[in-house]
Amino acid sequence: MRFLGRLTILYYLGFGLLAIIIMFAITSFQNIFMGIEEISVITQELFTKDVTLSPSEHQRLHSAFSEIEKTQLKVYLIFIIFIIALLMASLGSLLFIHIYRRKGIVEPLERIISATKKIAEGKFEELPTMRGSEIGILMESFNFMSRALQNKIKEFENTVTRERKVIRKLNILNELASSLIYSTELQDVLQTMMSSSLTLIRAEFCAIALCNPSSHKITHFHTSMSDEAENLKTLTEDLMREVLDKGTTIRLRGAVGFKDLSSLKIRNLLALPIMIEGESRGILIAGNKFGVEGFTQDDEDTLLMLTFQSAVAIERALLQEKILHLGKKIDGLTKLNNHSTFHEVLGVEFEKARRYQKPLSLLMIDIDNLKRFNDICGYQAGDMALKEFADILTKNLRTTGSTARYGGEKFSVILPETSLDAAVKIAERIREETFRYPFKCVDKEFSLTVSIGVSAFPEDSINKDGLIKAADDALYAAKRRGKNRVVTFKQYKAQG
Repeated sequence: MRFLGRLTILYYLGFGLLAIIIMFAITSFQNIFMGIEEISVITQELFTKDVTLSPSEHQRLHSAFSEIEKTQLKVYLIFIIFIIALLMASLGSLLFIHIYRRKGIVEPLERIISATKKIAEGKFEELPTMRGSEIGILMESFNFMSRALQNKIKEFENTVTRERKVIRKLNILNELASSLIYSTELQDVLQTMMSSSLTLIRAEFCAIALCNPSSHKITHFHTSMSDEAENLKTLTEDLMREVLDKGTTIRLRGAVGFKDLSSLKIRNLLALPIMIEGESRGILIAGNKFGVEGFTQDDEDTLLMLTFQSAVAIERALLQEKILHLGKKIDGLTKLNNHSTFHEVLGVEFEKARRYQKPLSLLMIDIDNLKRFNDICGYQAGDMALKEFADILTKNLRTTGSTARYGGEKFSVILPETSLDAAVKIAERIREETFRYPFKCVDKEFSLTVSIGVSAFPEDSINKDGLIKAADDALYAAKRRGKNRVVTFKQYKAQG
């Protein structure tokens, strides 16, 4: 703008000077013209008087006047040409000012206005710069403002995108938490975790391995790659071991450091521990992230949050699984081993005794007159009596044997590395304590007795089923002899 101001001042000064020159020229030409005119008039007046001229002089005078007239005409022409030239110069100056104003001011301002409207529409463009003028400085400032605004908009859009991702993750994690609240089956919990992991970090496959907290031996393995489940489990054992032992996260691009992973065509992989109460209880693996070269720190943080939320559900499902497993082995009323578990334990102990030539004894116990107790005291009191008798067995055996509810009011006790004489002493202790125990019956106490049959390996039988039959025979012998007594298989055979 300063340059334009200087140019405008210069233009007006020049135009004023030009006007002065024109006035001076007009005055000069007028003086010259009037002087010539006056000389011509005076000369004609002199020669119109009685002055005798020769023809030649007259001719010369006439020629002089003709030259004067021609000179006057030339002066007129020069004056007109000069005026026209001055006017053309003035018009040229005006045209130059107009063009400069158009090119240097109006058009740049129009560009700025157009660019401003485009910015309002979300379209950004760079304006051409003009150095050495205020308009150029204005356009450079506009470009700087446009770039700064564009960067702010991009920063805002990136912030919005990040916030949307966070909200999306929180929604998925919230849905995960809601689903896990009602999930008691371990398979459902792990399937929900895998599905949420794939959605959160956009991975191609996912796998979860759970392990024994002390040995880190894998106990459960689930993956979304059903066709490659065994291969993935086998080929990633080293990876799992490293994650579980160190409790750290591993991020890989390709199969770097784990040659066995190459057959699975893994582009990238993220593995992190599942921590429950400060212990590594499992591992979560995600592989082949879509659209990028590899997993990021944000992916790692997201999955750590997911495993943290899922830890309680996993622990609850494992506990439920353990309870269900125990329910198949434990009698629900007495919490002793059930009939099937009794046979499993006896089979194992019998093989040990035979292999190492160790003694093994078996007690078969029946509560006497329990039906009469139920009729008098009620079945709830009868159930309580069964529980209390189970406690008597557990207290007397401690770690020396394995107890089981064989069925109804019948119980069994396996005594590894226990001779027949030692087994009889244990049986007598159980019988005596049962007899002394005050079982509750309505508002009074009731006395119950037990009959016990005892058999031993290898004296009474050299096989498991024979050992059971021998103890059973001895038990029913005790019943026939009046109950509340201990009878060995040898005594049963001796007395027929």
